Amino acid sequence: MPQYKLHYFNFRGMAELTRLIFHYAGVAFEDVRFEKSQWPQLKASMPFGQVPVLEVDGKSLCQSYAIARYVARQHGLAGKDDWEQAQVDMYADCIKDFMILGRPMYEEHDPEKQKILMNKFMTETMIPHMLVIEAQLGKNGGVLVGEDVTWADIACYSFFSFVISKNPDVLNDSPNITALLARISSHENIKKYLETRPVTEI
Repeated sequence: MPQYKLHYFNFRGMAELTRLIFHYAGVAFEDVRFEKSQWPQLKASMPFGQVPVLEVDGKSLCQSYAIARYVARQHGLAGKDDWEQAQVDMYADCIKDFMILGRPMYEEHDPEKQKILMNKFMTETMIPHMLVIEAQLGKNGGVLVGEDVTWADIACYSFFSFVISKNPDVLNDSPNITALLARISSHENIKKYLETRPVTEI
């Protein structure tokens, strides 16, 4: 078994998806967390000067979704054939778009400006895409692709579990997404991780 070491800040952010994939698959890894104050000293040692970075037997891989995709493929969570893998990537990239487009909303500290950004994000991006995800889960037996949970489902869980921690009502009309979140969070390995995961704002 390869030796995995995942480097990232001491919060969920762009590394949490990979952490969840590791835990769901039951694969041991070293979760190397550091504070923002330590970053200036560490930055030069990271490829591209950014994190997350995954070390695999001493070799480094960066870019959050490249890392997540690699780990998922190594441990049977990326789809059973080329077509399923492409579909998994499609839904995972949809979640990535949510994260990128929604970031300004959570970085804005002025309540009025944040409300404007929230309304724009929900109306133009999140609700239309949520309808697609909700419908796909409904017609595909509760998962996005194939017959089993893939890293696209875990990405969906990672994103929406954060969103509902900030906006509890956002999934009121999305029973299939809600059911997927319950399915992932009740997985034995994920339950154990959530019980010990550091409490962070993001």
